[in-house]
Amino acid sequence: MPNRSPTITEVTSEQVTMFVADPPPDLMPYLSGYYCTRIHADGVLEEWMPPEEANLRSGVAPHYAARIGPGEPESVPRFILSGPTDRGTYAQVSRGEYWGIGLTPAGWARFIGMQASDFANRFDDLAKYPELGALHAMFEEVISGSLSDRDVIRLFDRTFRALLGERIEREGAIHAVHLAIGSGRAMPTEQLASMAGMNVRTFERFCKRHFGFPPAALQRRQRFLRSLGRFMLDPSMKWIESLDSHYTDQAHFIRDFRNVMGMTPGEYAERPHPVTSMAVRVTNKAAGVAMQALHTPGGRAPR
Repeated sequence: MPNRSPTITEVTSEQVTMFVADPPPDLMPYLSGYYCTRIHADGVLEEWMPPEEANLRSGVAPHYAARIGPGEPESVPRFILSGPTDRGTYAQVSRGEYWGIGLTPAGWARFIGMQASDFANRFDDLAKYPELGALHAMFEEVISGSLSDRDVIRLFDRTFRALLGERIEREGAIHAVHLAIGSGRAMPTEQLASMAGMNVRTFERFCKRHFGFPPAALQRRQRFLRSLGRFMLDPSMKWIESLDSHYTDQAHFIRDFRNVMGMTPGEYAERPHPVTSMAVRVTNKAAGVAMQALHTPGGRAPR
């Protein structure tokens, strides 16, 4: 295919510039977006980031440390394979450049191919997996400094197209379940399993393999992110006004918030969010959703 001229959506603040580019239509069922974050603040920024779908990232900076869930932050590899999360991430980032690629569940199945639950709530060094060598080589070229932003995006396009290969087993079911979970409707596991043409036990294993978590946990995460996303888009609103309709009351949401982010909503609101606020703004501007994990594929899964 000829080189395209990608559409880039950008937002900027005194500390951070971030842009997102959509993948081409043939890759949209597998990739939620290409992201670039440039930190131009002095010192180290702290950030508490919400749960995400799986992604690939590279970071070139003097200081880059993170943890998912409780514990101490640890140094982050230069090239990161990050599984899906249902816990918040605490990160420390310094002046530098960070590229990221969001993977949909179908994208994880196509390009990574390993059990998603084995990577849930953790990040790993991409270099540890020889079978992912093409992705490692791609990021090596990205950090070389020899490419423009648009050349990087074209490199991503070429690399993932070359890796597409044949349609995997149950890809249609992965795509359909992703859309259903992202629809905002509360659906019993039995209903989701029936829609996917599986019994409940088989469907639970299917979700862990391709989505990283059981179906009930996936729906809890989306409910939480819809609520947090509304607040992040308008921090002047009260938390009670941002709650997803599937919360029974504010106490229910507060329990979820503590479980996911390790703090109360009020404590979270008082902390700075120099990177997440930019990510919410640019993702909403580009895709109409506040969080990467709320994205559903814009492209159509092949039959």
